[in-house]
Parts: sequence; structure tokens; C-alpha cells
Amino acid sequence: MSHTNSPEYWTITSIDEYDGSPTCLGVFENMDAVMYRLKACYSHCGSEYRIECFHLQTAEHCAEQWNETLVNRRKYQKENEEKEAKLKAYDQLPDEDKELAEELASHDVG
Repeated sequence: MSHTNSPEYWTITSIDEYDGSPTCLGVFENMDAVMYRLKACYSHCGSEYRIECFHLQTAEHCAEQWNETLVNRRKYQKENEEKEAKLKAYDQLPDEDKELAEELASHDVG
């Protein structure tokens, strides 16, 4: 998927056939450069390469993502705290009131 405002960079990673360890062979500006680099590699039966595309991210974009993450975490914490408070209040109810609360909850439309 292309991001219109972000340049794409390609990497080639060689995977060791014996232990599976990766070795990055380079970062390239386009697929043509990737293909020429692959042609220059000494390959044999069992050689494995991974080609990946990455988008350059700016600090501004990463800061926006971080702020969104913080907002979502705080929202989740608040919802979780409210749920725990309701559960604690429910646990403190006598058994008769619990049955009534369950019956009301089963009829609750919203």
C-alpha cells in the first residue's frame, strides 16, 4: 500500500540457510536497485532473500501516533476502572438485590 506523502525505501535481507539468522544487504530507493543488487549476489540452491518496503516516517507523524495511543490507553483505563467499580458495587449487594439487578439488566434495551 503506497502512502502518497512518504517516500518508500526497500531492503534486501539474506537469510542464513543454516541457522536462519538475517543479514541486511542494503537499503534501496526503488525496485530496480533491488533487482540489480540481487543479480550481484552470489546465490546457490537454498539461498533465501527477503525484500521489504518501508515508508520514511517523520517525527511529527510519530508524535501524532503516540498521542493517539495515549488517548486510547487513557480511555481504556477509564472504562476498565468504571467496570471494576460497578463490579465491586455489584459484589457488595445482598443476594436478593443481585437477582433483581440481573433481571433488570436482561430487560435493558440500551
